[in-house]
Amino acid sequence: MAGSKPKGVAQQLFEAQQRRAAHKAALEKAARAAQEKEKRAAARREEAAARQAQRAAEESAKRQQASDARQVQQVLRELEKRETLRQQAEARQALVRERDAARDEKARAVQRLKDEAAERTREIERRVAAIGGVLTGRDRGLEPLRADTGAALESGGADGFADCVSQILAERAFLRRAHPEVAYSPDARRLTVAVDLPRPEGVPSDKAFRYVAAQEAVVAIPRREAETQRVYRDAVARLALCVADYAAAITAPEAVEVIAVNGHVRATDPATGRPVRPCLVSLLVERDAFELVALDEPSLDPVRCLAHLRALLSDDPLGLQSVIPFVDPGLERRPSTEAGAATVLDLTAMDPYDFERLIRDLFLAMGFRAWKTPDSRDGGVDAVAVRDDIAIGGVCVIQAKRYTHTVPVEAVRALYGTMQEHKAYTGLVVTTSSFGPASHAFAAEVGRITLVDGARLRALIKEHLGVDAVVSGRRTATS
Repeated sequence: MAGSKPKGVAQQLFEAQQRRAAHKAALEKAARAAQEKEKRAAARREEAAARQAQRAAEESAKRQQASDARQVQQVLRELEKRETLRQQAEARQALVRERDAARDEKARAVQRLKDEAAERTREIERRVAAIGGVLTGRDRGLEPLRADTGAALESGGADGFADCVSQILAERAFLRRAHPEVAYSPDARRLTVAVDLPRPEGVPSDKAFRYVAAQEAVVAIPRREAETQRVYRDAVARLALCVADYAAAITAPEAVEVIAVNGHVRATDPATGRPVRPCLVSLLVERDAFELVALDEPSLDPVRCLAHLRALLSDDPLGLQSVIPFVDPGLERRPSTEAGAATVLDLTAMDPYDFERLIRDLFLAMGFRAWKTPDSRDGGVDAVAVRDDIAIGGVCVIQAKRYTHTVPVEAVRALYGTMQEHKAYTGLVVTTSSFGPASHAFAAEVGRITLVDGARLRALIKEHLGVDAVVSGRRTATS
């Protein structure tokens, strides 16, 4: 170039060196820049890698957390399932236990009801057995008491004897609430006892009890009326035999030859609603015949035994169907003849004609008419009378026996022949003494003969003629 000086070698070398130095510096600078850049890139890569690793770690952590959460949820679900299954199992077990408990309780309740039914049935059976045990459970060994009754007879006469017997009977088993009423006829040597019978309600109306599952209750099995009737008749018969046995045990044979037992029941008449006391059984038996009965024999049938002894037993005691007693103890008591008492007529001490008129007046007062007395007299009065009462049947033959001893059965049989002779439907035998069991049996068999003993005769004279009468046993010379 114009005007420029050429450079020297040194200058050129220096410049060249400077250029090399600058180039080197540039290279180093570029290298450093590259290193820095590489470092920054590496740092960025590391940072990116770190971030990626962190993200990966975070992702892994998230995945692990999610996995853990799933596992936890699975475990929880398993636990919940197990808990549910456990609860369900417990619920089932509790239900089973409740069902078992309910079944057991029901079984126990059923068993209690069955036990109750069995116990109530046993109680009924015990009550019926007690009714049937009147004879086997009666008092024994009473014979020493004969000394007491004998002493009472000697000191107090017939009434004292009757009172003593009544007191002893009232203390005996089965008679403590029977209110024994006792009368004694020394002429006939007859002891008459009237007692109160147990009421029909004493026989259980139910036969048994049983458990009925459909009703879940104890149900009574009612006793058939025919069976109740049988049980009650059996009880009445047993008590009558028991009383007769007591009477025989506590009295001496020489004082009592004939035993009469009447059983009454205190009840209410369903037709009138008024109290009644019908006689359901009447027994009149000679002591010797009664002592032949084996009361302790297990096969003894009390009803058939009474039939054998020709007693009267109601066919329908539940219906209070009464029988007519052979002897009324209320009529056996004699009116007082003490000083100061009203005038008393002694039938056995009367003149025979006066006695005839008395008997005639009595039956005329009772409604008989057309009185006819045959000419023959045998110490009594035989008459044929007529009464309009349909129950009597018109013609009636009346025979009176003024006896101090028991009227023999032949006299009653003779009356039956007289009835046939006079074509009479009914007959009456009247006596100042008494009749034996054979006479009562024959009259019952005929069905149309009425027996009026001394006690009843005195009552009829008092009722229809208003006169007190006694039978002393002292006969007049013409009797």
